[in-house]
Amino acid sequence: MRKARSRATNPAEAVQRALEHELTKRNGDMKPIELVKVAISAYQSFTFNEDGPMADADPCAVESADSIGLRRGTQSAVDRLLFNANYWCAAYEKRIVAACDTPDDARACLQAVSVWTAHTLKLNTLSPTETVAIFERFCPPFALNHRRGSHERSRTGKGPLPDLKRAIDELRPHASQRSLEALDEIVRSMEREAADYEALGVNGSLQALFDILSAWCLQDRIPLVNGAWWNDSRVMENLVNALHQRFLELGFCESACDYFLDSCLEALDAYHRDLSSEPSPLSELDIPQLIALVQTARETYPNFESEDYGDALPSWLIGKEQLIWNIVVCALYGPASARPLLVDSPALLAKDGYAGKTDVITELAQTSFMRYTADRIASQTDMEYATFASLPTDLRNSSIAYISSIHKKLETLGYEVLPAGSCYPDRCVSAFTASEVECLAILEHRRWLRERQKAGWHYGPAKNTILKESPYIVPWEELPDRAKEWNRSAVRSIPSLLASVNLAVVR
Repeated sequence: MRKARSRATNPAEAVQRALEHELTKRNGDMKPIELVKVAISAYQSFTFNEDGPMADADPCAVESADSIGLRRGTQSAVDRLLFNANYWCAAYEKRIVAACDTPDDARACLQAVSVWTAHTLKLNTLSPTETVAIFERFCPPFALNHRRGSHERSRTGKGPLPDLKRAIDELRPHASQRSLEALDEIVRSMEREAADYEALGVNGSLQALFDILSAWCLQDRIPLVNGAWWNDSRVMENLVNALHQRFLELGFCESACDYFLDSCLEALDAYHRDLSSEPSPLSELDIPQLIALVQTARETYPNFESEDYGDALPSWLIGKEQLIWNIVVCALYGPASARPLLVDSPALLAKDGYAGKTDVITELAQTSFMRYTADRIASQTDMEYATFASLPTDLRNSSIAYISSIHKKLETLGYEVLPAGSCYPDRCVSAFTASEVECLAILEHRRWLRERQKAGWHYGPAKNTILKESPYIVPWEELPDRAKEWNRSAVRSIPSLLASVNLAVVR
């Protein structure tokens, strides 16, 4: 008698089991995008079975067939989700239901706008080329997809709009004025949105998706971006690791595969660091407005890809959009399509109150302190504090301030800090010249001097922490030679220090 498999105890375990089972069943022969499909389906199926069919218990509840299928983890519904084929239904479903007088009216309108509900895209039967072609046709919803029956005069037009208009016309004899006005406004909104998408589409589907994805995340209405699986870090880690392994098996360049892995994990970390249970503050704006906001933010912050949008948009946005892009787009186009690394952004190193100080900045400060300690011991100078953890709060903050100032000092020499691997190798600086070391050392001493003086320190023949006296509170020219060398050693090590957290000094 076959032994029944034990049930998974959490979504991450359910996803991991589903991935392993499907890979074994298919002898490992799966397209990367199919791994994403299996993971989402397993996640939805697990949570549906755990939570119970809550919506189904209400006979008056109105849902589209795709919403029901996706909630249950139906694979055909997940296919349509990944291709974003039923975008218009997902984006407007709640508004359509709210606008209708009766459940029957709502169901008629939802059926009209659900273009592909009854169509199985059959992701597992498509070749990689066919998969990409369908993705590019449907994911950015240009509303240009004619379908069977569009030769009929009453059905000509773009996407689901003709069918929705016809369904609304059939409601006019009995629907209330309020309902008809709300439905007509929905049609106008869809038309405005479709026009914006078509304008973006002239640059190609992937570029259009790049321009649209942020707006979708901010509006938070379609399952491609608002699925709960994005918020489960363990589920995402399981999926990212499975994709990374599959890319390697398919023969993609190892460095590209590793960069994909790093980029996904850093985006995941950035998103979950800023993840909030509060709804998006911009969710009520329409898509054209959101696209305009994002475009303005990207013009204002040209390094947003490796940094963020500053204060212009929610802090979680850049991490989420990069995470979704890396998983969905890379699963179709390969690991080389991964977005730039996020977490080691030079902007974050200088951001006041940055929540990640316990991550990158403190790690760099600790490494720098250990090197400083080694220099002091080498010059036979006593160390008052043996470890970074033993430093008083003001000195730990001073160490962090040094790290945060690195990019500003480098700008003086015409250098910048970028994620390693994001530029050509011949632009990377592995060592400074003697004159550059001297310049950086002087700048660092001046910064430290201002910091100490602002904190109330002044010159004294010997260091006295109680009186806040130090023999080094003097101009560079009067600094003892061994103290000058400590500064030179610190700035000389900047390239290797940054390399320890995957950053590079770049010309």
